[in-house]
Amino acid sequence: MTAVVRAVGWRRWVLLRLLAVLVGCLPLLLAELGCRLLGFSGAAADSDPFVGFVGSRPLFQLSSDGQRYQVSSSRLQFFQPADFPAVKPANTSRIFVLGGSTVQGHPFSTQTAFPRLLELTLQRLDPARRWEVINCGGVSYASYRLLPVLQECLRYQPDIVIFCEGQNEFLEDVTYGTRRQLAESAGPLLQVLTRLHCVRALLQLTTAAAPRGSAGTGVLQGPGQTMGSDDRPLLPTEVLTRLDQPDGLQRFVRDDQHGAVVVQHFQSTLQRMVQLCREQRVPFVLVQPPVNLADCPPFKSQFAVHAADQQRMLDMLQQARSVAGTDRQRAVQLAEQAVQLDDRWALGWYELGQLQLTSGDFAAAQQSLQRAVDEDVCPLRMTTALQRTMQQVAADTGVPFLNADALLAARCRGGIVSEQVLVDHVHPSFGGHADIAIGLAELLLSKGLTGAAASGWQQSARAACQAIVQQLDDSYFLQGRRRLAVLRKWAAGRALELEE
Repeated sequence: MTAVVRAVGWRRWVLLRLLAVLVGCLPLLLAELGCRLLGFSGAAADSDPFVGFVGSRPLFQLSSDGQRYQVSSSRLQFFQPADFPAVKPANTSRIFVLGGSTVQGHPFSTQTAFPRLLELTLQRLDPARRWEVINCGGVSYASYRLLPVLQECLRYQPDIVIFCEGQNEFLEDVTYGTRRQLAESAGPLLQVLTRLHCVRALLQLTTAAAPRGSAGTGVLQGPGQTMGSDDRPLLPTEVLTRLDQPDGLQRFVRDDQHGAVVVQHFQSTLQRMVQLCREQRVPFVLVQPPVNLADCPPFKSQFAVHAADQQRMLDMLQQARSVAGTDRQRAVQLAEQAVQLDDRWALGWYELGQLQLTSGDFAAAQQSLQRAVDEDVCPLRMTTALQRTMQQVAADTGVPFLNADALLAARCRGGIVSEQVLVDHVHPSFGGHADIAIGLAELLLSKGLTGAAASGWQQSARAACQAIVQQLDDSYFLQGRRRLAVLRKWAAGRALELEE
């Protein structure tokens, strides 16, 4: 009998505690339900709660005759020339493609970039319509700099907007103010909470209630950056990356709290873009850009252990290299032991991945090489956290999504993206751009965003893409190779050499 009483008492205690938690959470649950019923996501499209800009300039301006919009001369340092009719012609579908240098076609140019090839492809898929695809790829442009570009493009009667970016989120030295403090104090809990509509709404309202900073009124935070009176960093009008500065590579240090805020900012930007397009009833397409895992070592590695373990790790890796030619299994074991000594040293994971590739263990190699990207202290490639964020936003909002990274990986040895499809760490080859263009056309067709497909359109499109490359003169390829050499020096933190 006593045992029964105790059991009943224990159940009652548990139930009372659960009831107390439920009652405590009830206001939060009601607030979340109210926000969802009202369709309020807390993602105000007209502002960015994370950053502001000292000044702004439109990307496009009217030509002197008023007939066409063209990229403003003041923006040609980061964008390539592009234009379209001021009055949209009848029976025309207009697509804007937003992104960074991958969208622009770097280190070559827009002629061979996937937006141009998409235009050719769609014209063969649906020849009954006229297709305009405008390249809005800005060199070194992160997602938050593309939000104002999207706001502008929505004024030009787009039928579709495509977004492909995620490689440049860490390039600028952004000081996040109170956002960083929240990340430091709340950590993973904040990431969970900021998925709630009501929490994002509260953050938005507090931002909106604060007085806005303006040019010349903030406190200097870094090169070209001030802090506004609302505790948002005010970034310069155009990009000033850390690698553009003489000591650029030294400016990158491990900072997990900063990284967490960068991911939150990326999520917020994507959500705002979705909301903006939905308000204008314009389909919005997300494209996950490709990342070179197999053929690109980390740009900067940083030890997380003391000197003695560092040396042990380096000795193990050296021993692994020395036996790799005769005993691959032993080499892999030694490299695995090495990364266990310091699992934050990016280069260790890269070397392990290379040994696993040589051994034919592609699944393990992919995990190790991806870990090398994620531990890179100078992250010039899209991290796992950013990839998952884009995928989650696409899943949550239901917008069309193309994983260009997976698309190109299918063409590579072991299903791991390499220089088989990329010319460097992130930029596709000519064939890679053609694959993305055709993959996008197939996606738009499947979502009912094109007319009926013409017979044999894929073969015709691929032939047209190949013809574009064949028609270019030697100077185009020479300039591209020169830009690639410059890009590699820049990525290595050798900006000063580019000015000599």
